[in-house]
Amino acid sequence: MTPMPAMPAMISRHESPAGHVDTTPDASSAAPCVDLSGASGPADLRVHHETFRVRGYEVGPDGTVSAQIICDYLQEAAGVHADRLGLSLAALHEQGQAWVLARLVVQVERAPAEGETVTVRTWPCGVERLQFRRDYLMLGQDGAVVARGASFWVVINLATRRPERIPPTVAALLPENPPLALDGSLLGDRRPPAPDNGTAPFSAIPFAVRRADMDRNRHVNNVRYLDWALEGVPDETQETCRPAWLDMHFRAETVYGDTVEAHCLPAPADVTAPGAARFVHILTRRSDGREVARALTGWR
Repeated sequence: MTPMPAMPAMISRHESPAGHVDTTPDASSAAPCVDLSGASGPADLRVHHETFRVRGYEVGPDGTVSAQIICDYLQEAAGVHADRLGLSLAALHEQGQAWVLARLVVQVERAPAEGETVTVRTWPCGVERLQFRRDYLMLGQDGAVVARGASFWVVINLATRRPERIPPTVAALLPENPPLALDGSLLGDRRPPAPDNGTAPFSAIPFAVRRADMDRNRHVNNVRYLDWALEGVPDETQETCRPAWLDMHFRAETVYGDTVEAHCLPAPADVTAPGAARFVHILTRRSDGREVARALTGWR
């Protein structure tokens, strides 16, 4: 199967549809632009709430979940919501189409701990050209924001592997003037910049794609790309900081038998993102050198 150009990572294990990405507010602002109190209710399915209890097998040595698990929760909530709206991966397959995640942006305020219950709110936000945006808020038991995010999705034709216009049935489900979890002030719509020429990477780690990395579409799960990207962050940062900002762009598919090389480099000095330490992550397919994903992360 020929991978479609510049649009990889078929929906991961969470078959979530939805969303175009935006940007994010400064970490000090506690969700100023989001008020869904009157937007959701039994008669309005356009805003979905999904509750998760943090399990012991999901936490690390410090007893809290990783950024990857937070992304898992967000996408699981989106997948459940898509199914309720009649827009699941299976529903699109019947029409010869599929959702593909193009970009995921997440701002983490804190990491939930084992035994804690968190609730994800998710809702569609809009259509921009060929991309569909979905936003997320993760709230703790006290109602405070744990994380916020936005994602961009495209619909592809399964036969041609090319993007298609968002179906009118999808666009018709958009709320009027929806709130935004991320306000666009930091990031814009471009992928993370390449490091300056000659910049030496902190690490370059090869990962052989295993069967366990695959989703139901036999493509690498998109959160696995994040796993590989974060693995190369220098030890001194890993031991003293946590990811506060993740902006990941998916560029091409990879499958069982591929080897992906994850390069972690210092971010250019003029990059704006939350966190004291910032890195650019470039993932390439060893067989042909093609870039399959690129990310910008900020750590604090």
